[in-house]
Amino acid sequence: MHLTPLRFVVLLLAGLLFSLQASANPDQLYQASGMAKHQDHFQAALSSAQQRYSQQLPPALQETLIRNSNQRFEQQGMHDRAQARLALTLDAANIQQALTFFNSPLGTKIVAVETQASSPASVASMQRGLPVQQLSAERRALIERLATQLPALELGVEVSTALTGLAAQSANDLLGGLMNIPQQAGSGGRERLRQQMRPNLPNTLAYIYRDLDDDQLTRFAEWSESSAGQAFYRATEQAVRDALNP
Repeated sequence: MHLTPLRFVVLLLAGLLFSLQASANPDQLYQASGMAKHQDHFQAALSSAQQRYSQQLPPALQETLIRNSNQRFEQQGMHDRAQARLALTLDAANIQQALTFFNSPLGTKIVAVETQASSPASVASMQRGLPVQQLSAERRALIERLATQLPALELGVEVSTALTGLAAQSANDLLGGLMNIPQQAGSGGRERLRQQMRPNLPNTLAYIYRDLDDDQLTRFAEWSESSAGQAFYRATEQAVRDALNP
């Protein structure tokens, strides 16, 4: 078949569009950005918490809490809800830009240090207290830029609220409705959590990203402030909220 110049251009554009759509895959972004690994780490932490409950709580309450947590935080359901939110919230161009960043050497390093920080061993270590990071004025400014853009604070609030709500739900189930224990922290409770977490955020971020040099940290801050970066982190916050709240 003879291709006219116009037909050739149309076919070329169609091919490019198909290529963009094929490569701009939210499932790939879910993996490349470390979200899937964070989910695995959450499940490991949940399993450890359930083991502690078996030693600390009365058997009836422990069984109720574990049953409720297994239902609410079922792993595949959490994966599915998070990926669905990414697909609904991000367009193909933003997904592609985020994939390009997270597949770059810098993005790969960022994902490595972030997923290491969320591992059960690292979380347990950080809960015992972080050393105060000695920062230059320039690096402190970079950390403050990241603290403004990254959803770390809100994700901490979401996880804490979900776990608190689960405990209250389990107590209500055990009591058979005799007492109504609030299951949601509400706006006031969330704000209290933010106030508790906010002072520690800069030092926590400085510790997590301590192996990034100033140039890498600068480029990371610039990505987080870009339109694609902001779109990704807004979508991440919504994806985590959906995953935790079926």
